[in-house]
Amino acid sequence: MTVKIPPKFRAFREMVLDEANEALFVGYLEEYTAGGRYTGAYFNEVTATTGSHPDRIDVSDVVALSLLSVTLKPEAANYFLADSEDREELSRALSAQPDRDLASLTEGEVAAVEAGNLNDAWNLIVKAPGVGRTRTSKLLARKRPRLIPIWDSVISDVLGLPETKDMWKIFHAALTEDMSHLGGSTNLDERLGELGDLAGVSNRYSRLRILDILAWMHGKKKGLPSKVYTELMDEPKD
Repeated sequence: MTVKIPPKFRAFREMVLDEANEALFVGYLEEYTAGGRYTGAYFNEVTATTGSHPDRIDVSDVVALSLLSVTLKPEAANYFLADSEDREELSRALSAQPDRDLASLTEGEVAAVEAGNLNDAWNLIVKAPGVGRTRTSKLLARKRPRLIPIWDSVISDVLGLPETKDMWKIFHAALTEDMSHLGGSTNLDERLGELGDLAGVSNRYSRLRILDILAWMHGKKKGLPSKVYTELMDEPKD
């Protein structure tokens, strides 16, 4: 069954693919990553001396959330950091799905991700007190930056994704659909790589993260507000 890409996502993709907008989007990347103005630029980089284990949510991951304007309740932090069966199940679910570029997967592989181990990981993360789809997507994107996109209120508005249902399938379709008829890049994934090279950030961010930065910056430039959920508030869940 063909995945339906939301009209807003299609429109934004065409903007990114249009070479007339190249300076705009390269400028977004350069502005986001230069001078320390945006703390989110360091989201995937902050770590403890020993590094962050790819299959465990640790202190570095909890701290990194604050760089994207969200925090955790103490009970949620304890849920992720204390020894428990849920923590071991989460580690097993993550270890079954190593990081790789979302665009490199087949449709069948993406469907398996949606229904399999990473869906299990999502459901285990969202069990934490006050943790909903925004925090869950950010934690998973931290552990799998090439595979899992970030979802928040700004991305939702820009890309027309009011829910996270089928989100990974939608992103995969948007990244891989042949767009060569527009006369430029073969697809969005290829174009994101080109823009990352032009901005000098390809070695720093995954193509999926570059898309997140472009969409978020575009939304903020349009004045879209970020709906920040503090540690004292429960975040809406799907």
